[in-house]
Amino acid sequence: MTDATPLRIVIADDHAIVRQGIRTVVDQAPGMEVVAEAENGTQARAQVEEHRPDVLVLDVNMPDESGLEVTRHLREEGLDCRILILSMHDDPEYVLQALRAGADGYILKDTAPAEIRAAIEAVHAGQEHLSDRVTHQLSVALRSELEADKKRGRLEQLTPREREVLTQVARGLTSREIAEVFGISPRTVETHRERVMAKLRINSVAGLTRFVLEMGLDTEE
Repeated sequence: MTDATPLRIVIADDHAIVRQGIRTVVDQAPGMEVVAEAENGTQARAQVEEHRPDVLVLDVNMPDESGLEVTRHLREEGLDCRILILSMHDDPEYVLQALRAGADGYILKDTAPAEIRAAIEAVHAGQEHLSDRVTHQLSVALRSELEADKKRGRLEQLTPREREVLTQVARGLTSREIAEVFGISPRTVETHRERVMAKLRINSVAGLTRFVLEMGLDTEE
């Protein structure tokens, strides 16, 4: 990274030596900085809410709340933070659980420093990043199933009103027209749409429409 504004990173792991190792890797990379550390799940969530980092490097196994629980909570809250899971497990089920929870990447604790930096950059750019050994463990069928599960999981994060606004957006209605349908203000509609985009991690109306069609949601009501 060479941008003037460095990537802001939070590291969460219950082992101080691991946190120090990741910090050293990050400190050696131009354009990255560690803004906070956490040693358990509750601290991790608090640090993300306070510092709003670009990337959270998160251990799967932690006291208080696991990395998977932290990931689910952050996604439910709609916080715009990429999550890179750090784990000693390469079992496909661990990986699937992490990605279904909303993680953007999954790397192993024996990953080389250069790949850790590459993984941070990749997830920040909106790309999914898995360690080579992890990728090898996942079959094409599992990855296809995962994509469907991830979309269903994101859909389930929407409130009933957010889901209604989503389907109306997919019909091509403007914020003012949607406001008239539900008897709310256009600004409230905009707020709902922003939250929908954050939770689904889609940044365009075309993307929302495609999502609705792929999920088979009813837009005729």
